Amino acid sequence: VQGAVIVQIDSDSPAAQAGLREGDVIQEVNKQPIKNAKDLVALTKKLKPNEKILMRIWSQGRSGYVALEPK
Repeated sequence: VQGAVIVQIDSDSPAAQAGLREGDVIQEVNKQPIKNAKDLVALTKKLKPNEKILMRIWSQGRSGYVALEPK
């Protein structure tokens, strides 16, 4: 599975509230493919403050979408 592996999540973060867990793999952000952590960092730098984020996540053998709203 290609993407960026989540290695740490703050328990009070929007990601944790959306159900993301350590070990999940981020495959897309706002329909843009993520091949590795470098791609993820580059793409998140382009996001506007308070922009909603749609991520495709690989978790426990399944792929699905998660919507996040920044705090």
